[in-house]
Amino acid sequence: MSEAGVEREIGQFIDLYIGRVLTARHRQVSLRGRKCRAAIMHTLLGYEVKAGRKRITCPDLITARYLRAFAETGVATVRIPYDPTVTRGIVGEIESGLEQIRRASGEAPESCRKAYRRLRQKLQKAEQEQLSGTLVSQKSP
Repeated sequence: MSEAGVEREIGQFIDLYIGRVLTARHRQVSLRGRKCRAAIMHTLLGYEVKAGRKRITCPDLITARYLRAFAETGVATVRIPYDPTVTRGIVGEIESGLEQIRRASGEAPESCRKAYRRLRQKLQKAEQEQLSGTLVSQKSP
């Protein structure tokens, strides 16, 4: 697919993240900070997301799915809503949004890396704008 298609999918993903996560009460979770294959493991104490050598304990499967999606993109930190019902409502959209970005970027690993790099940069920029109080949606009028 074209660059414009990839940018459109990234823009929709960023709008979802801004509109549903950053505008609600949220907490910050540190991830590995490198793009890697993440796996969800069921343990006696709940769930864990294993990203590389790092394991992140999660209270439920919804939180684990949310963190796995962002760990696979390679972000260093991610915001997660305090309210698990909000997380439950957006985890499917986040997973499908990342899948659409993967499909739009094509089969070549280099184009997928570029798309994820742009996604990480835009996520970081949105979080910085939210902290400084200048956060606005990416949607066109």
